[in-house]
Amino acid sequence: MGVVRYEGLPFVARFRWNTGKIMEKFYEKFAEKQIIAARCENCGYTVVPPRMICPKCSSKMDEKNLVNMDGRGVVLSHTVVRKKLDGKGNFIDLNKPEIVAAIKLKGADSQIFVRLGEVEAEELKPGMEVVPVWAEKPEGKPSDLLYFKPG
Repeated sequence: MGVVRYEGLPFVARFRWNTGKIMEKFYEKFAEKQIIAARCENCGYTVVPPRMICPKCSSKMDEKNLVNMDGRGVVLSHTVVRKKLDGKGNFIDLNKPEIVAAIKLKGADSQIFVRLGEVEAEELKPGMEVVPVWAEKPEGKPSDLLYFKPG
């Protein structure tokens, strides 16, 4: 595989990037509408998305540490996003503001940051339960997880 060129930022980045086997499994499970985490055998810390190194005790983790999550979680905090980058380093206004939330999945010790849908910011409260909303025909890609909604 050759070097991939990414343009549009104030610089040109030339690099190869690989998510690694654990993150590859994480996205593959999206095809089954499933979220997985990694549970450290040493300290028991459960991190989602899964990582190869435990963020708590720095123990090495691999595919044998992967565990299924049921997808349910609670909102820890949120923010309203009104602008996004256009790929060229410029901010553009969103037609409709989006909500991004820190969510702690049931059984996880870490949090994930995802988009929330089907709810207004004024209705959100810390501790609100949420569930994932998946693409109609998931393919094992990051875009398969559309957003989380109250549930």
